Amino acid sequence: MHIKDLCTICDHWTITNIVHDKDTATFTCTHCKNEFDLPWDTNTRFLIRSIRHSLKKRMKKHPELAALKNEGDAIKVENSES
Repeated sequence: MHIKDLCTICDHWTITNIVHDKDTATFTCTHCKNEFDLPWDTNTRFLIRSIRHSLKKRMKKHPELAALKNEGDAIKVENSES
């Protein structure tokens, strides 16, 4: 599955690829290829839903995030934490 997310390593908004099995979810930034693993459980699924929900609010302030369509697309947004 893919989500739009802020990579903490390259500091760009990008498409994050999530691959999971019954035990582990691997999140990969498609811009810088940074990877990290989380247990595939209720907390991780809630985290993914939370990211998607907060993105809707951020897109109102930063409509350029809508341009993220394909793996590897990346946008540097100033003050993206707000």
